[in-house]
Amino acid sequence: MLLSFVIPTYNRAGLLPQLVSALASQQTAEGVAYEAIFVDNGSTDSTPALLNQAVRQYPNMLRYIRIAPTGGPSAPRNIGIRAAAGDALIIIDDDFIPDPDLVLRYAEFHNQFPDQHHAAVGATYLPDTLRADPMSVFCEFDYGEIKTPERVDYLHFWTRNVSLKTEFMLRAGMFDESFLYYEDVLCGYRMAKAGLQLHFWRVATGQHLQQTTLQGLPIRYRFMGRWMYKFLEAVEHDPTALIRLNVSPTVPAKPALLQLNLKRTLFRALAHPAVAGLLGKLIAGSRRSPLTDRLYLAIAKENAITGYREAQRNAAEGRPMDLLQPHSKLADRGDR
Repeated sequence: MLLSFVIPTYNRAGLLPQLVSALASQQTAEGVAYEAIFVDNGSTDSTPALLNQAVRQYPNMLRYIRIAPTGGPSAPRNIGIRAAAGDALIIIDDDFIPDPDLVLRYAEFHNQFPDQHHAAVGATYLPDTLRADPMSVFCEFDYGEIKTPERVDYLHFWTRNVSLKTEFMLRAGMFDESFLYYEDVLCGYRMAKAGLQLHFWRVATGQHLQQTTLQGLPIRYRFMGRWMYKFLEAVEHDPTALIRLNVSPTVPAKPALLQLNLKRTLFRALAHPAVAGLLGKLIAGSRRSPLTDRLYLAIAKENAITGYREAQRNAAEGRPMDLLQPHSKLADRGDR
C-alpha cells in the first residue's frame, strides 16, 4: 500500500524543517510505503528554498509543487491530490507535525476498512511546550464529544489530519476552490452525500502547532464568520451544522433572549479593539488561565458573529461581500 501525504503550505518557513523531519522519519512495514507532496501557495518567505533543499535531501520521498497564490488551501490540495500516486491520501495542514507511526496507523485503518467509501480523521494534541501559551486555547479539541467513533458526521472532516481513498476523493470529493474557509467540511458534506463513512481513528495522531496571535484574532474570526454564512448556504442550512456552529434558526423565549443579549453585550465590550488591546497588554506574557481562555474565546466568538451578520445583511440587501483577505492579515493560517 502506498499512502500520499498532501500538504498545502504558505509562509511556514519557521515550521517546515520540523515537519519535513517528521515526514522523513515515518515508520513503515512490509507492504507499506509513502510519499509527501508539498504544494506551495505562492509563499514569499524562504519556503521555496527550504522545500527545494528537502527534495534534494529526500528525493524518493518528497515532491514539491509551487503555484501562484490562490488565497485558500482548496486549489493547492486539489493539485496535490491529482498528483498523488498513492492508494490512499493523508491530508494534513502545514502546522501539524505527525507522530512517527502516523503512516502505519492509517495503513492499518485502510487494511481494516478497504472499501472505497471508508475514511478516517485522526487526532491532534498540544505539545507540552505550548500549553502555557494563552493562545493554545485555539489548538485543543474535545474528542470526548465523539460517542460513535465508527461513524462521525461530515463536520469532523478536518483536513488537519485526515485520510481517505484516493479514488473516492477524485470521484466524489475534491475541494471547492471558490471557498477560502470551511472548505474541508463542505467537501465532507458533499462526500457524505456520495456515501462517505467517516471514522474517528484516535491512534492516528500528531502535534498541532497553530500560530495564532492576539493581533490577528479579530481579523481571522471575522473572516471565518463571513464564510460561515456562505458555508451554511452551501449545505442548505443543514440542522447538524446550525447546531454545531451555534446558529439558531429560531428566536429564543424572552428569558433566554435576555440572557443571550446580555452575553452579546459583554462579548461586544470584550471584543472592542480598545478593550481587547488594554486587556491584552494587562495579561501580556502571562500564562494560560481560565481568565485568558474566556477573554480570547469571547473576542473570537464576537468577531465570528459580526462577520456572519455582515454576510447575512449584505445578502439580504443584495450587496456583494468581500470574502477575500490579504495573506499578510492571515499569517496564522499558513496554508492560506
